[in-house]
Amino acid sequence: MNPDLDAQLLSELRDLYTDTDPMPADLVTRVRFALALENLDVEVARMTTELQRAVRADPGDEESRTITFDSPNLTVMVVFDRAPDGTVRMDGWLAPPAPYTVEMRTVTGSLRVVADDDGRFVVEGVPSGMTQLVVRPRGGDDRLRRPVVTPAFMV
Repeated sequence: MNPDLDAQLLSELRDLYTDTDPMPADLVTRVRFALALENLDVEVARMTTELQRAVRADPGDEESRTITFDSPNLTVMVVFDRAPDGTVRMDGWLAPPAPYTVEMRTVTGSLRVVADDDGRFVVEGVPSGMTQLVVRPRGGDDRLRRPVVTPAFMV
């Protein structure tokens, strides 16, 4: 057993993995973003479907993305469309429908809107990058007992 040789071999092995499969530069930021919830008593929704499609339109191509999240008490469907200024517009629907508060957490801050009675909401000016949705119950509505949080995802 040679501790110096072992250390050298481990160092070379680390360098090999660093060169061939490096850790994403923003991994630590993404993990912290996903974990930074002010209220840990939440219901987590899982992503059930994702559909991305290109729509041809003059003068160029547009891209639209649809994601559906499900939890035991709420389904959230959102459609993302790229705006001309580089931001994203998100149209969403909640089922069962209710005027819940919808927060879109981004790396630059949070954007909050209230869904209408039919569960529809729109968030405009969403910056590209890591995003997470938090749907919160509003006073007087006992159908949703605690916030529903989606996994973090990229827009």
